[in-house]
Amino acid sequence: MKIFSICLCSFFLLASASRVSAQNYGGTWLAKVNESVTWCKNIGKTEPGDYKLTIVHEGSDITLLENVVQRPYKGFIDPKRPLNLNVNGSYAKDGGYVNEMIDIAFENDNAGKGESAWQWSDGYYQCGGRFQFDLKRIRRQE
Repeated sequence: MKIFSICLCSFFLLASASRVSAQNYGGTWLAKVNESVTWCKNIGKTEPGDYKLTIVHEGSDITLLENVVQRPYKGFIDPKRPLNLNVNGSYAKDGGYVNEMIDIAFENDNAGKGESAWQWSDGYYQCGGRFQFDLKRIRRQE
């Protein structure tokens, strides 16, 4: 009975591990921003509309690039939560720095929903905002 239980547990672990490695989110994506809120006067981040993104997926490491300025956002996929992606990025803007965290929940290999929370600071004044978006894959990573 113990041998059977160990074999059965090993089977489920191997089956779930192959499911995680089979998912690859790399490629070009269309992000449709549905809602955007800013608490910064004269500093906007993202307006509602369509934006192209590139996701580079290598193992559990993820790099997300917005296709206009090509700023890299780095993160990883937790094997325990293979449908969720978390990336962070920082860059200079308007005399200060923006720090941004993006969370994406994939519905499948070709669609997902995401949200961003960002903060701008010049060392004295700080403000921020957030936006939500839907993702659809345009092209797979080669």
